[in-house]
Amino acid sequence: MYTSALMARCPLCSERAGKRYCPAKDVQICATCCGTHREVEIECPSSCVHLKASRSYEAEKQIPDPQLASEMYKYDQKFVREFSPILDVISRSVIEERLNSPWLVDIDVIEVYKALHATMKTLASGIYYESLPDGPVRISLFRRLKTVLDELMNPGSGTDRGVLKVSETLDVLNFLTFTAQMNSSVRPKGRRYLDWLASLSGVSVTEHSSGLILP
Repeated sequence: MYTSALMARCPLCSERAGKRYCPAKDVQICATCCGTHREVEIECPSSCVHLKASRSYEAEKQIPDPQLASEMYKYDQKFVREFSPILDVISRSVIEERLNSPWLVDIDVIEVYKALHATMKTLASGIYYESLPDGPVRISLFRRLKTVLDELMNPGSGTDRGVLKVSETLDVLNFLTFTAQMNSSVRPKGRRYLDWLASLSGVSVTEHSSGLILP
């Protein structure tokens, strides 16, 4: 009896009964530890039913930059329609990077968008300087997206839309940053934005957080 009671306790806190299955830990944990450690200390797979349930009612979101929020009036439906092909290409590249970097989280993507904006702003001023983000994961995504933007800004890119101007690139990056902040949770290991992006692009998330299936 005592052995079974001990085994029933949550292995994370050793205080409460473990009644909720955690696919990341492959054990039963308590609801309190699930809510406290979810996407903070636990690398939750996107398929976790408890993670999905929490996202359906949680109102917690990244607080967008006040300056970005004040400029959002510029990004209306006309803007979205005009730059939809550009947004799709960049979003697709983010998803492809996640395939190679399963540890990529929302805050990484947001910081890369900001670093790219800072870099492009120097290009607009005539004094080019790369504002690289911290860490190899972010730098890898930065390089991938920078290559995409360079191709879109190249006169010989051959895109139907035409050459992407530096000023337009800044607007696109502002829009992406704001969108990411509004669709991300405040949890340090959160991937709500990445999962949202994948769903918009028709990408299926497998049973493991590191696995994505491109259509």
